[in-house]
Amino acid sequence: MRNIKLTIEYEGTHYLGWQRQPQGMTVQQAIEEAIEKITGAAASVTGAGRTDAGVHAAGQVANFHTTNLRIPTDGLRRAVNSRLPRDIAIRSVAEVPQEFHASRSAVGKTYRYRIYTAPVRPVELAGQVYHYWRLLDVEPMQAAGRRLIGTHDFRGFTVAGEQREDTVRTITRCEVARGDNNEIHVTVQGGGFLYRMVRIIVGTLVEIGRGHWAPQRINTILSSRDRRDAGPTALPDGLSLICVHYDPESLV
Repeated sequence: MRNIKLTIEYEGTHYLGWQRQPQGMTVQQAIEEAIEKITGAAASVTGAGRTDAGVHAAGQVANFHTTNLRIPTDGLRRAVNSRLPRDIAIRSVAEVPQEFHASRSAVGKTYRYRIYTAPVRPVELAGQVYHYWRLLDVEPMQAAGRRLIGTHDFRGFTVAGEQREDTVRTITRCEVARGDNNEIHVTVQGGGFLYRMVRIIVGTLVEIGRGHWAPQRINTILSSRDRRDAGPTALPDGLSLICVHYDPESLV
């Protein structure tokens, strides 16, 4: 039995997210079907995170077990990629210890959100960025992002119906920077995230960037733990899972 780790890139516009759904194609389903064609056996692929419909990934991680001992990892990568649609690609394949689990072994994730600020929407970037029609002030957004760093109760930054009792999470990085061609990039790294947490953080930062709130609004949301105090949930278009982090010892 081999445990195979996949690092995956995908453009999520045409998928109902990562996880299999009763109806509609997902990234997980597309990869499982491609692996089954190669190995001749049904594959159960476990992802590190359940990206929502329309969300992208540059470094999603997944693993699956197989009894096929003949195919080397590099050959497996080429074979799977040849059977995947053009908007999904396996970047790397590695054999890992049996106890490695893409989700449970992860110690952190990094997400990036792209905001395009200009009066006219960028047609060539449709589905890749969130179009905001006017300029945003980056400096107060940066100040607000710094207030999110640390261990806090992020209940105010998740959906109102969040069922988990433990909503304390640790953010190690929340940076806002200007990119090229009218873009603003929000990069958030942490040990774990609540449902739609990054998109609500971005929606709140946009409200601060347009002058509706001051950076201190972050403290209000963290204290109240009330979703109604935070900004709107940003669209999925601009969000990408950049990297999943692991302790090196879990990979050897």
